[in-house]
Amino acid sequence: MRQIRFLQCILFAFVCVSAHAEIYRWVDENGVVNYTQHKPEGRTSQTVSTRGGRPPAEETTEAVATPDSNLTEAQQRMLDELKAREAERAEQVAEIRRDNCEKSRSVLTRLTQSNRIRVRESGGTERVLPEEERQRRINEAQEGIATNCDSLDS
Repeated sequence: MRQIRFLQCILFAFVCVSAHAEIYRWVDENGVVNYTQHKPEGRTSQTVSTRGGRPPAEETTEAVATPDSNLTEAQQRMLDELKAREAERAEQVAEIRRDNCEKSRSVLTRLTQSNRIRVRESGGTERVLPEEERQRRINEAQEGIATNCDSLDS
């Protein structure tokens, strides 16, 4: 029981160190979505929720970067398993984001290639997409790209 509590404390400290940065999302006068660590002056911005990630280099400590010599072999094994599961989960999230990025780009391409878009309703009837709905869907596709593609492109 003490070993599990010790491991929980280590993991809690690791999560706290990595989850401290605030990121702001804002759109400039050209409609380009920007992400910064400093709140932009004179602009409306949104705080972006981040999960995990690597802390800035100046805040990385030796205790986080290297295995703790006070851990028993069983604790170290448990920690290694948790890290492996987290890496697997991160890869799954990255795969989902790649898929969502591709879908958003595909939708945006289709919506911007033509001003007259036909959509099929659930009953099988077709209708022409009104311009305001087309623009709304274009905006949603652009948001999907900003959310899922930016970190993949860099």
